[in-house]
Amino acid sequence: MNGTVIFGAIALFFIISGLINFIGDLQDEVDTKSNYNSKEFKHENYYGVDVIGEKTILLNGLSNSKKKELWNASPLKIEMMNLFPDFSLMREFVEERMVDDSDFKKKLLEKIAKTEEEYIAGILTRQRAKAALSLY
Repeated sequence: MNGTVIFGAIALFFIISGLINFIGDLQDEVDTKSNYNSKEFKHENYYGVDVIGEKTILLNGLSNSKKKELWNASPLKIEMMNLFPDFSLMREFVEERMVDDSDFKKKLLEKIAKTEEEYIAGILTRQRAKAALSLY
């Protein structure tokens, strides 16, 4: 009796596992044919416009990895980097054009301040300071 129950439970497990894999494969096939990928991260959905008409990046509610991916692919990052070496304008840019309710924005501002200190102290060259800011 116990052997039959155990055998039945194992058989049921394999049947359910196979069914789950089969459904997953079907879903992947449907997603591929409809050109939809649930893992796709559409960057254009995370931009807004502030009251004076400037583009902003909207990071609220995203994971830190998504925030970093979005920031690194953003034209706003390039715009901020073009302000180098005016660190005060860079900080102001981040304050005004990045909407974030977590510590991502705070850490970026801290990175800008630390880079400024090292750049002014001569620890970082212009090229290395820009590289340090680009890597955030």
